[in-house]
Amino acid sequence: MEFALVVPVLLAVLFSIIDLGFAINRYTMLNNATREGVRAASLSASKSEVDKAVNDSLSDLKGKVTVTVSCTTPLGGTCGSWDANHASGGVAVVTATYQHAWLTPMGKAVSSSLTLSKTSQMRIE
Repeated sequence: MEFALVVPVLLAVLFSIIDLGFAINRYTMLNNATREGVRAASLSASKSEVDKAVNDSLSDLKGKVTVTVSCTTPLGGTCGSWDANHASGGVAVVTATYQHAWLTPMGKAVSSSLTLSKTSQMRIE
């Protein structure tokens, strides 16, 4: 009798741990990918090269990743288009956003998906 009462609670905890662990793993992958992208951007790569660096780092990730590349000027203003206006001494900013789908019913009970987003910055050389 006690086992029948405890099993649903144990399964709920187990499924929650699995879902949260998987989401943390995806967030860590997103973090590493934005760092790779901003490193490429800081070395004056084009937007398509930065997108490729981020997407190559996320090759195991299922789903669409949205990559945004922007920068600030050495004086602190926004620079507009990355390919045309980035300058040495400014700051490159790469943001990646991913829609994470839950694996188990516990995550789906809370929401249908989780939006993960990570931004990295680095000085342009």
